[in-house]
Parts: sequence; C-alpha cells; structure tokens
Amino acid sequence: MDTIQKAILFGGKAIVTVVNAKDLVQVAADKQQTNDAATEVLGRVLAIGAFISSGIKGTAMKVSISVNGDGKCGNIIVAGETGGIVRGFVQNRNPQINKLDNRKYDINEAIGENGSITVIKDFGLKNPYVGKTQLVNGSIDNDFAYYFTSSEGLPTAISSGAIVKNGKVLSCGAVIVQPMPNCEEEYIVMLQDIVRNFADFGSLIQAKTPEQIIDDNFGHFECKLMPAITPEFKCKCSEERMQNIIKGLDKKELEDILAKEGQIEIHCDFCNTYYRFDKDKINEIIKK
Repeated sequence: MDTIQKAILFGGKAIVTVVNAKDLVQVAADKQQTNDAATEVLGRVLAIGAFISSGIKGTAMKVSISVNGDGKCGNIIVAGETGGIVRGFVQNRNPQINKLDNRKYDINEAIGENGSITVIKDFGLKNPYVGKTQLVNGSIDNDFAYYFTSSEGLPTAISSGAIVKNGKVLSCGAVIVQPMPNCEEEYIVMLQDIVRNFADFGSLIQAKTPEQIIDDNFGHFECKLMPAITPEFKCKCSEERMQNIIKGLDKKELEDILAKEGQIEIHCDFCNTYYRFDKDKINEIIKK
C-alpha cells in the first residue's frame, strides 16, 4: 500500500520522510498511457510532489510543481493538496530515452540540463508562496535538493527511484531528509551521506517498507515515527467543472466553435479524459 512515513530525528532537529508511491504512479501511467521511461520520470516527480503536498498537519495547502526542462520528456506538471493527494502529467508521453550501462533510463536525457523548477504553495492566504530555481543537472534528485536548499533554506537530501517494466510499475518512491533550523552541521552531513548511499532507491523501496527503511538507516538517531499518510492520485475534473468553463466563454465564441466543429471538446491533461458537448447540450448549459 502507498505510504508517506515521516520520522523525527535527534529529538526534533531533523525529519526523514520515505514515500512509497507505486500504486498512485500506476494509476497515473494507466490514465496517461505513458511508456516506461515517461512513467519513471513522472512517477519520481509525483513521489516528491506527494511529499510536498503532505504538508503540515492541519494546514490546508494547494501545491503546483512545474519541471520545465529541455529534455525529451518536455514539461512535467504535478498538482496536489494537503494529505499527499496528487495528480500530474508529462508533456511527451512516449519519449525514446536511452538506457545507461546499469540498464536504467538516462534521466538527464529525459529532463535536460537547461530549465527550471517552480513550486507554488497556496495556504489560502492573500499571496501564495512561489519558489523557482534552475535545474542543476536534470537528475530530479539534485534538482529538487537544490530547490529546497536555495528557495526554502533547507539543505535537503533526496533520493528517488522507480522500476517500470512493460507498463507495470514495480516500485516508485523517494526518501527526503530535511534538517530543522537548529540542526547542527555534523548531523546534516551525516544524514546527507546516508541518503547518498541510496544508489538504487527503486530496488530498495520494492524490497522494504518505508518503516523498515527508516528503522534500518535512521533508527539509531533518536527516531520517533509520526502517523503515516496514504497518498493518492486524484483528479479534480468533472463534467460540472467543464460546464462551468463553457459558461465562462463568450456567446459569440461558443457559436463560432459549434459552427466549425459541431461540438465543444475539453481535454483534462491530468487524467486524460475527454469531455464532449454537442449543440443541444451547450444550449442547455447556457439556459441554466
């Protein structure tokens, strides 16, 4: 079962989070009809997005993550709400990505080295928080670690991974370690070294639960587990929402579209669903 497991370390001086997102990434892959390479890339960003959207307990938050690189996958968009609820899509669903000597996809080729990460957090206040950093090397892990360090002031260590074969998501997840402001430098270095040793996190999260990973690697650091969260892929689109979009269109614009196409078609990128409205349905919506 998908899980976001957090633990407090060193009496509150650092937090480690392990995300198992295999099932929700499978849902995303099935809906998006992505090839294995795109599924791995999208899955790893979804896992990190689930971590971000798990947020602070009791705080309602909406988050939008955009990875804009010049790699073969194109742009990757993930949105979510507090509680690890996420949805996302990749611009190119079928990129032809080479494999390296270790038989893993070249993530740098998929993401690219030129581009940026933008994270928008909306806590329901007047102005949302907007953070943006340049890509480091298109590895996903280093790029998001740099984002957290530079934009949010947290020297974060991240390792993510996935195993996808013939459309089947065998594993997908991430481990994220973040120190609190009062964390000593020696603890930060120690934790970062541990995360760097997760060379194949996809295989690790396939073999062990998040609780086991935390216990094996961080259990001796005054470790206290927090209540687990179950992340989920959930799209917010519906026919009612699409009808509201139609209501917002100018009447002349509606008439021009109907004259040319005979119907109005709206596509949701997140769940790959098409909503079609013929002339009679449009007229009914307008009357309401």
